[in-house]
Amino acid sequence: MKSLNVRFDPAYPLSKLRPADYNPRRLSEDAFVRLQASLRRHSVVKPVILNADGTLVAGHQRTKGLKAVGLDTTPAMILPQKVRLQDEIKFNLLHNRVETESSVVYAEPGPIGQWSWIPWQTIEVEESKNLPFQQAIGFMTAAHGPWGSVVIDDQGRIVLNAEYAAVAKSQRFDVLAWTVASFDAGQLVQDLTGEYGVYDWSGLEDQAPVWNQHIVQPNRLREHSSKAKADKVRYKSEVWERLVLPWLTTSDRVVDFGAGHGDYARHLRAKGYRVQEYEPYRTLKGKYSLDIRTIVGQLRGIERELRKNGLYEVVVLDSVINATTSLDYQHWVLTTVNALCAADGQVCIGTRNLDREVAYENSDHSISRDSTRLAFLDAENVDMRFVRGKWQRIRYHTPESLRGLLSRYFEDVEISDTTRATVKATCRKPRPLPDTEYERAFSEEFNMPYPNEFRHNKHDGISSILIELTKERNCKLEG
Repeated sequence: MKSLNVRFDPAYPLSKLRPADYNPRRLSEDAFVRLQASLRRHSVVKPVILNADGTLVAGHQRTKGLKAVGLDTTPAMILPQKVRLQDEIKFNLLHNRVETESSVVYAEPGPIGQWSWIPWQTIEVEESKNLPFQQAIGFMTAAHGPWGSVVIDDQGRIVLNAEYAAVAKSQRFDVLAWTVASFDAGQLVQDLTGEYGVYDWSGLEDQAPVWNQHIVQPNRLREHSSKAKADKVRYKSEVWERLVLPWLTTSDRVVDFGAGHGDYARHLRAKGYRVQEYEPYRTLKGKYSLDIRTIVGQLRGIERELRKNGLYEVVVLDSVINATTSLDYQHWVLTTVNALCAADGQVCIGTRNLDREVAYENSDHSISRDSTRLAFLDAENVDMRFVRGKWQRIRYHTPESLRGLLSRYFEDVEISDTTRATVKATCRKPRPLPDTEYERAFSEEFNMPYPNEFRHNKHDGISSILIELTKERNCKLEG
């Protein structure tokens, strides 16, 4: 029994395990075969993690593999209390991610082929290369106790889970370790660090409804500083600064779609530019409460502009499609901006650049707590994060995937800034889409779902005029 009452059982019966309601990782058939081969070769060198009530928090695929190779027990770390769903998933993610660290750590090995506890005083961190990930581990060990383990070779090199050992050194707790012969360590690392599944976030649908995004989205264009508190906002957006402002004139009519707090729109209106804004999840100042009155007012203002002057010369879509909660909402957003764009207008788009994020993830950075996020992308390049008490989806695109996506909505797509954190595109010549697609998109985008299943239902006016204008534009385009 070690600190904070985490208990290690070297032979917990598989029959007593209760799988969690949700496991975010799925194994392919080939990966499952490799997992079984690894278990036969090395046995279990990494305990599963159990909730206090016996629920399996991390190690679902491993327990399936153990049963498949005929074993009936597993080493297990048993947490001192039942944890919340979000912590269950954090344990699962950290438990998988912990094999991919790059720090160099040494400690006192135990007997080969046995479990032993390494005194924290013997741990020596020679190179520490992933401080953000250590922070993530540290938060969980501080809250729930020393839940992890390491693999160490007989020469004292920690070959798996070195980041966890570095945390143990800083927090001063002993570490559970499995010791292997140094000549076997390379094969073990190779077997355990291969690709063992893909992430599937569909099980979190109920935990991450669409309206969560308004709570967890960043306060775009605002700094977390005394300037923000004093309403001295710093105006900075790669999309606006690089794609729009270099050529924008005061006669161009612009709609900022998904404008956040509307800082850029207000800033530019004060300079004489004709910029309107729409943010379906605008919140009251300093609160998470939705400002429905302002949202409806934005819709009515856009409706008046459409009726008076027609479709817009410029539509700005800055950091919006990366926050769409599903492929359906991504489609509805792009269908709506296609409709808002005049035949000779253009749409300026910026979204998160997967290539840049991957490069950053693989670098020796140490400044962002979120740096481990890309380890958990699903098949649609979506990551899930737990922010401010809510789950948030983050969707990434490569320049190639963004071009392919946008080409469904515009004939002319020009991708730019492919090496920056935000990959950007300028789109022209909107493609005519079916009327039914426009109607559904307007119904969803201009009447977004809010908490407690509330919708304002004030979108009929803007939807009707936009349908009319889009039909006129499309007839000219097709003619």
